[in-house]
Amino acid sequence: MRKISIIHAAICMILLSALGAFAALTAAPAGDAGLAPTRENPLIIDEAGRRVLMYTEVNGKALKEDNPHWGVVSKDGGLADKAILKSSANHLAFHDALLRIGAKPGDNLTSDALGKTVEGSRLEVTATWPGMSRELKLEEIFSDSSGRGFDVRFGGNRTASAQYNTGCITCLESCWVAITSNARYPNISTARRAVWPNSRFRGRADVLPGDGKPVILIYRLADAP
Repeated sequence: MRKISIIHAAICMILLSALGAFAALTAAPAGDAGLAPTRENPLIIDEAGRRVLMYTEVNGKALKEDNPHWGVVSKDGGLADKAILKSSANHLAFHDALLRIGAKPGDNLTSDALGKTVEGSRLEVTATWPGMSRELKLEEIFSDSSGRGFDVRFGGNRTASAQYNTGCITCLESCWVAITSNARYPNISTARRAVWPNSRFRGRADVLPGDGKPVILIYRLADAP
C-alpha cells in the first residue's frame, strides 16, 4: 500500500511539473519558451539578445477612458492606476536593466525643457500574452488620437524617477521623469496637458486581453552596438 502511495505522489509531482512548464510556455514571447517573466519575477534581462522582457497587467479602466500620456507604470509608483499597463517591475530596476543590455540614457530633459523631445537609445517595444502567437507593435495595442505613433527612447531620468516616485516606465510623450518615453511628442507643461494635450491614448479593447490579464512587453535595443 505504501509503495502505491509513493508511486501516486511521484506521478502527481510529474504532472504538476508538466503543467508548470506549459504555463511558462504559453506566457512566453513567441519563440522564447525559456524567457517568461511573471508577476513574481517581472523583469528578465536578455543581454545576448539585447532585450528586457517585462510582465505587465491590463488596467481595465484604460480600455474605456483616454489618458494624455501614461503608458506603462510600476505598481511601486504613485501613478499606476492611471496607466494602460501596470507592472510589478520596479521602475528603477528597469532603468538599470536597460543599462545592462547596452542602452544609453538621453538624460536631456528637465521640467523646464518644454517643446523638446526625449533622446537616448531607441527601443523597439512589442507585446504578447498567453494565447497570442506573435508580437504586436505598440500602435496595435494603444490608440493614439493624434496619430504620430511611437518612437520610444531610453530617456534615463533615474534621479527624477527616484525623487518623484511616479513609477513611470514608458510615457507616451517625451517626459523628464519616465525611464522611457515617446519622442514623437514633445515635453509639455502640466497646465497645457490639461487643456491641450499632445494626444490622447487608450488601450485597444478589441485587441488587448481583459482587465488584470497579463501582457509581456519586450524592449529591444534598436540602435547599432
